[in-house]
Amino acid sequence: MHAEAIEMLNSHEAIPVDPSNISAIETHSHQKRIVHALGLLGVQILSRLGAEALQSVIGELIEFFTTDDIIWTSRDNCRAYFSTQGGGNEEFRTYAKDHRQATAVDKKNVGWINPESTAPPVHFFEGDPAIGLYSVQFTATDKVAWSGIPNTEKCKIEGLCNPQYIFYHKGYRIVLNTWESQGRVSACQYSKGEDCKGLCASGVKDQFTSGGVKWGGDCAIPCIDDVPEGFKKVQNEEARFMVVGDSISHGMEDDWTWRYRLSQWMEHNGYTHHFVGPWTGTRGMDPISISQPRAPLLPDEEPREDYTGKSLGDYAKGVSQSFRDKGHASFWGRQVAQSKEQFKAWVSEYNPDYLLILLGFNDLGWWVNGPEALVGDMANLINDARKAKSDIKLLVGNVVDRTFIPGRQDLVDETAQYNKLLKESMKDWYREGSPISYVDVNSNYNCRPGGCPDGHDGLHPNALGEYHIAQSFARVLQSDFGYMGIEFRVPETVDSRPVSTPANVRSNSYPEGLWAVWDRVENARGYEVRWRLKGATSWWSEGAVYPVTNCAWQPWVINGQTWEFQVRTMGDNTVRSGWSALQSVTANVKTAPGPSNIIVEPRGNDLVVRWDAVTDYNVDRYGVMLYDRDKEDELMDVKAAKGTSLEITGLNSGHRYGVWVASYVGMVGSLSRNGIQAGGLPSVAREVIIGRGTPAPPAGLRVENLDATTVRLQWDKVSSATGYSVHVRSIIDNTAFRVDGTTTQTSYEVAWLFPGNWNFEFCISAYNGNLESAPVSCIIPPVCCGYEKRDLVATEYPKAENNSAFSNSISSFGGMSVGSLFTTFQQSIGLALDTASDHSLAIPGEI
Repeated sequence: MHAEAIEMLNSHEAIPVDPSNISAIETHSHQKRIVHALGLLGVQILSRLGAEALQSVIGELIEFFTTDDIIWTSRDNCRAYFSTQGGGNEEFRTYAKDHRQATAVDKKNVGWINPESTAPPVHFFEGDPAIGLYSVQFTATDKVAWSGIPNTEKCKIEGLCNPQYIFYHKGYRIVLNTWESQGRVSACQYSKGEDCKGLCASGVKDQFTSGGVKWGGDCAIPCIDDVPEGFKKVQNEEARFMVVGDSISHGMEDDWTWRYRLSQWMEHNGYTHHFVGPWTGTRGMDPISISQPRAPLLPDEEPREDYTGKSLGDYAKGVSQSFRDKGHASFWGRQVAQSKEQFKAWVSEYNPDYLLILLGFNDLGWWVNGPEALVGDMANLINDARKAKSDIKLLVGNVVDRTFIPGRQDLVDETAQYNKLLKESMKDWYREGSPISYVDVNSNYNCRPGGCPDGHDGLHPNALGEYHIAQSFARVLQSDFGYMGIEFRVPETVDSRPVSTPANVRSNSYPEGLWAVWDRVENARGYEVRWRLKGATSWWSEGAVYPVTNCAWQPWVINGQTWEFQVRTMGDNTVRSGWSALQSVTANVKTAPGPSNIIVEPRGNDLVVRWDAVTDYNVDRYGVMLYDRDKEDELMDVKAAKGTSLEITGLNSGHRYGVWVASYVGMVGSLSRNGIQAGGLPSVAREVIIGRGTPAPPAGLRVENLDATTVRLQWDKVSSATGYSVHVRSIIDNTAFRVDGTTTQTSYEVAWLFPGNWNFEFCISAYNGNLESAPVSCIIPPVCCGYEKRDLVATEYPKAENNSAFSNSISSFGGMSVGSLFTTFQQSIGLALDTASDHSLAIPGEI
């Protein structure tokens, strides 16, 4: 911005304010004296619009300095004060009209390092609304007059001097060289303001102060409103813009959005513009009704309308009222593959002059398209737009990076590949009358696999990121489409988006589960809830609320249990509020238990799951929950079945899967008041390795007597097994083998073996799902602890303390904590709801 102004000065594109510029102004006596004065002011106008378009501006400036007073101290004008001491200690003040006291004060101590070989620093200010944006650059010392600005002069005193002011107004800039605009008090007074010689009075302010001579000056300067309100000599003054994007462009409730930041920049530069499109606002927080627990959909079912979560969200409070109802074509989860279906109709209906496109992440992130196919879809989208409007102008952004998702190196690589292909392909997409430009958003948006300072969740823009995206498009509008004016600047500090602890937290037990609700919190990105049984010291489940709304459900409970919970607000990245006060609720539900006798059989890359029907409940369907244990950050796949079996195809060979089955009963939803199917606590099945058959029997079985009635069994791991069954029989009673329990470990303890360990035989079998080896690895413990072989241990025998890390029964959820399972399940349900409506907040990779 400042550099461009200096370039225009050096290339003689500046328009000096003198009588030759204002031939259209009538020269009555009052104006003659001001024209004469302005001819000596050292004031120049910078604009690429030309002198003819600026005649009204120059005429207005003349009017603003008509006075019989000493203009650099007259309160009829806006004024500036500057001073410096000892080569630094710069102070800048501005004064609005009619103000005796400064309306903005800025102090710096920057100085000018190595003036013989470097350019002097430039200071930007925007703190005084009466003045607007302006910059100041000291141009000289007592030894150097900077050659970067024409006609600079060395200082008469030691230190810095001779600042140049540039005022950035709508469509043009006003340059004031203070050393060329030095007025004289006597000239001003004796001519009654007709011949003040300049706008400034500079000199030594204090030569006796410690730290060096204090030098400074006062100037009369233009106010921000000292330009004609009707001045609109800018290109495309009625241009219509349509932003086509996904959640990065749509924004979340209480966001500013990069669309608004771009609009601000155009407004600041005087461009009348309109944002158009089929949608308004941001993505709102989902209503509490969408949290209603629901069953997975059967293959022939469509989601209810209230699954979609298309709530209209508002902007940040500071967004201007005039922007809040402006349109756009951006929505959460949008893909190029989807948008191209509607693009032609949108362009025909809303007739935009410019398309600003920022799409593609969801195509790559959700494996909809690879880089080559995505470039092809983008080409089709652009062709459709041109069919609807042949002279449309297009700015196409590339795909941004995000923080690394474990297991998704493909997303990193394909993003880089697509961006390269897009830039290369766009050279062939240019059409006469319909220009197109590549916008390198990714380079300017500070979000990388290693970290994302510009995002609030590793991808979506925070307040800083919104500025950087808008800046990317503004730069291309300036460089390629003739939008002159102030360069887009990113402020040093941005909205911090603070969050507070949720208030008015309350709970209830409904037929479908426990429900907690609280008042919405401003600026919330979401909420986290943690649950535990009353009396417990650790939390059973803790995580983000899915779907994203101000309530949460806990359906995996047993009647009579009392649960405690707390909630807190999620802000940007790791920002969290405090936890709410502890609340409790007792379960009184009408859900059904999970089925029994679950059989899991791997068949190649497929899986067959069977179970016994649950009776005495109005069971509408079952849900089979499948979790790939070998994929990091994997979500749970939940599939519905009407009967008591389900075949699942196309699984990952060699991967270990956890399997659970839940029953869903029909009832009226307590929130939605619609018919729903609510699921209860699921039953666990054996884990399974896909692509593997029946495992070999375990080898290396050994036994350790922990005391006379407790043993620890150990054996070698079987690579194709997901677990082991421990079989036991009484030798002295000659009973048949029974299964004492199962485990996923290679160690197992059995206690209460009366009348002594040596009176029992133990065998181990290995299983993969319900494919199980024969229990042929067997062992009998030796006599121990001072007993003889035929001795019988009394039941009051003191038992050894159990020091094993493993108990004699598996966890009820197959090695995965029930709390972790529930959190994963909730995330998966949230994803399923959002995916059904082509947009998602459920995982960080979806925009």
